[in-house]
Amino acid sequence: MKHRSLELLEDFIRIQSVNPHYKEGARGEGELANYIEGICKQKGLKVTRQEVFPGRDNLIIELRTGRPDKTLLFEAHMDTVSLGSMVDPLVPTYKGDRLYGRGACDTKGTLSGMLYALEECAKQPELLHCDLVLCAAVDEEHAYRGLMALIDLDLPISGAVVGEPTEMGIVGSHKGCVRFAIHTHGKAAHSSMPEEGDNAIYQMMQVIRYINEEMEPQLAKRSHPLCGTATIVVGMIQGGKQINIVPEMCTIEVDRRIIPGEDPFEVFEEIQRDLKEAMQHKKVNYTVEPLLLDWALNTPEESAVVHTAQEVCRQLGLQDAICGVPYGSDASKLQQLKGIPTIVFGPGSIAQAHSKEEWVPVVEVEQAAEFYLKLAQNYGKSNA
Repeated sequence: MKHRSLELLEDFIRIQSVNPHYKEGARGEGELANYIEGICKQKGLKVTRQEVFPGRDNLIIELRTGRPDKTLLFEAHMDTVSLGSMVDPLVPTYKGDRLYGRGACDTKGTLSGMLYALEECAKQPELLHCDLVLCAAVDEEHAYRGLMALIDLDLPISGAVVGEPTEMGIVGSHKGCVRFAIHTHGKAAHSSMPEEGDNAIYQMMQVIRYINEEMEPQLAKRSHPLCGTATIVVGMIQGGKQINIVPEMCTIEVDRRIIPGEDPFEVFEEIQRDLKEAMQHKKVNYTVEPLLLDWALNTPEESAVVHTAQEVCRQLGLQDAICGVPYGSDASKLQQLKGIPTIVFGPGSIAQAHSKEEWVPVVEVEQAAEFYLKLAQNYGKSNA
């Protein structure tokens, strides 16, 4: 018999929930939210909609047992990246031990397992030692606005699990990011008389050279034992309007990955300070624009949610070591902004997320679902 989590995952894949940020036919999370809400109401679970954007609501699903001081939060996002060139992205397809489909790995596989856990717990809520809340969130693939809206509710939460592909490892640390744009400002002129202008692209060349030759090597010296080194990447560049005009504007967008222990606001100030010092004797007229400042995750290993997760992994024959990953997630906001001990856990590998052939191992979907269930059943027991 097929595991319930796989049945749910198949249905989730069939529902297009591409984040509207990616445009071109993106439907957002509304249809998937409606489907999940219907399932929860059939199971007698309380569902609250929290509007984040018009037509895009977080679903907050609750199973209350009278223990608000020991509330375990499950959180996973409903949105996916664009369908891209993936073949039949909305058709769940089994090939050997893999299930293919957009969102199968990132992160509908975790969402299906978490929903399964709540369904099972709802059958015998008296056996729980905690309250359970599942947030099916919007907008993780763009700006984390769904998670930030959830935080604004100030719900009492003592521990949290965020669903992302971790290859079934308990992630207690991950990187954050400081994303920003640099604009160089020149002077337009006819390309036949370039001496009359000031080429903003040439100015930007000096900025890029500084990032590549000075900042990158320095950041390689900053390291975290679980997450690796801090990094910086120029990911986008745009400049000029037409071929016969000296460009008066050039823009790059930069992604600086921070490691646990670094403050994103302090890092952004450091970047501006270093740029100012490096460019002060060069003819570079520039401005810096912040795009996204996001915390890293660094959950204390003595937290109850960490200990319970480790015990559950041992029960299921899974690895119980705490690990780190180089990407970011909703988890860091819960920990840094609300002080909630949070781990990241889920089936699949980040290497398959966003890819042309997105897939998740079938056995990991099943194992993750049982992990979420046992975690819910055991959380609060040891510190009762």
